[in-house]
Amino acid sequence: MKITCFLSLFLLNVVSFVYGQGELEVNAGYAVDTNSTWSITNISEKSFRPYQIGERIDIGYNDSTVVWCDVKIRNKSLLNDGDAWLSFNNNHIDSLVIYEKGKLAGILGDRTIYSSPFLTSLAFRVKLKPGEEKVYYVSVKKEISALGFSFNVVDRDSLARESNVKIAVISFFMGIVFLLVLFNLLLLFITRKRLFLFYILYSMLSMLYILVSTNYAKHLLFPDFLFYSELRIYVAFFWVIALSAFLSHYLSLRRFDLIKYRIIQGLNVFNFCLILVSIALLQLDKLGWIKGFMLLGYFNFLVALILMAWSAVLHLKINKHEAVYVILAFLPQNIWGLCFILNFFGIISIDVKVDGLMYSCLYEVLLFGYVLTKNYIDTFQKNNKLIREIILEKEKSLQAITQVQIRERRSIANIIHDNFGSKLAYVLQLIQLKNIALAEENIKILTSDIREVSHQILPKSLDEGALVSSLKSQVLSLNVGLGNAEIDLFSYDFPERLDEVWIYDLYLISLEIINNSLKHGDASSIIIELYGYPDAYVFQYSDDGKGFDLSRVAKGFGLENIEKRVRYYKGDFEINSTSGEGTVVQIIIPIQ
Repeated sequence: MKITCFLSLFLLNVVSFVYGQGELEVNAGYAVDTNSTWSITNISEKSFRPYQIGERIDIGYNDSTVVWCDVKIRNKSLLNDGDAWLSFNNNHIDSLVIYEKGKLAGILGDRTIYSSPFLTSLAFRVKLKPGEEKVYYVSVKKEISALGFSFNVVDRDSLARESNVKIAVISFFMGIVFLLVLFNLLLLFITRKRLFLFYILYSMLSMLYILVSTNYAKHLLFPDFLFYSELRIYVAFFWVIALSAFLSHYLSLRRFDLIKYRIIQGLNVFNFCLILVSIALLQLDKLGWIKGFMLLGYFNFLVALILMAWSAVLHLKINKHEAVYVILAFLPQNIWGLCFILNFFGIISIDVKVDGLMYSCLYEVLLFGYVLTKNYIDTFQKNNKLIREIILEKEKSLQAITQVQIRERRSIANIIHDNFGSKLAYVLQLIQLKNIALAEENIKILTSDIREVSHQILPKSLDEGALVSSLKSQVLSLNVGLGNAEIDLFSYDFPERLDEVWIYDLYLISLEIINNSLKHGDASSIIIELYGYPDAYVFQYSDDGKGFDLSRVAKGFGLENIEKRVRYYKGDFEINSTSGEGTVVQIIIPIQ
């Protein structure tokens, strides 16, 4: 199996090499000008080291070094023209100047307004006639950050294919990140939680860093911008600050580990100051001094990584799921950052790919966006479920209350029948005995007792759905015992019989409203109007009582209970009242 895989990879490399090089023969070398004193006029006199195609040239951090490349390309074919591209794999070279026969042939790089036709590399087109040989000198310079690159001669189709795939992949993932940012922006407005704000800032900086690091911004968006090298460094610093703030809030360090929280915040403030100082040095053209501030910034980054990893491990005791997620989410980035810093300080010697940070950024942004969104949706669904359960319990409670009230009123009706019936018989006996004075006294007592309990009586006719006749009977009974007040009831197209469960509640509500008008409103006239419409039943109660100011007087328990019962049947409850001008109550029950 291993032999098969090895042969497959070998054949694939051979095919790729033949396809890429065609009939072209390449011999190359390079030389390092540490003081930037060489020019194209004396470059042929310099000594060049042999260069193996694909070999990486790495001179580390510098502020004035220029690497010169000597590239001889010969078309071995005597029949066909040669057409290829001289390709440099570092997109962030400040300036790449190509000379042919001592004359300027092309300029590329971040510090220039010129861009490569391909996203994946800085490439210059080379054309050769059959048997022709050309010699190119290329000066490569990068002032800020480390300089490392390799170059090759590649066919156009390979570069175009690789470039188009990378553009499509970056655009696709940037679209997903943008949607996550928009959704979390919505969550920020809904919840007002800082966690979503820090995620948005962290995600936007990650997107910007990826666009700059992959050459997407230079290649497709802003080709005339001349400070992408600096922008990439500053965005990385701000990205670390936003990442630290996001992680601190995600793990609630201010609550559970105040010391580490303050250290991380202090490092963030210090890094921000470093950025301001380095920008000032850049404007003053003190490029040599920037290296020290960059080293200090990388050291702070290393300390922040250690603190964040330590905090995540300690958080296992507080919230295991959050801590494990943070450890797994930031593991690729922490490994990359640690290797990069150790390599930068010369502690280890490995080739740390810049794309590693880009991929880890994208991975973390997508993962955090998914988790935050999922957590909110889960919480939202749980809250909705809880609210539905609460509403259901309230509905059950209202139903239970209504049933209890119905049973109580049936009991009251029986008591009235038994007790008041005997008293009426006694009054009749007194009349027959012509004891009129004692009969009148008992009638007054009986009338008072009836008035006290009349609003609690539940007529038997309600069981047959006769709401209107039940109310008319009760109004008639109440008017007998009232002195200076009168109750009138009118119905308009309202059915005499209803097969609705709410008729018991509406009957009791009507009695409650009448009692409130008499007892609290001192009303002398109460009008009850019942309307029947094709889509709803309307109940309107109006009196000429003293009323009250709705803005100053809160609804009492009675009115609140009435409104809850009306809402239970999907109805509308409205009350209008003005001090000294009476009260109007309207209830609308839709026809289901």
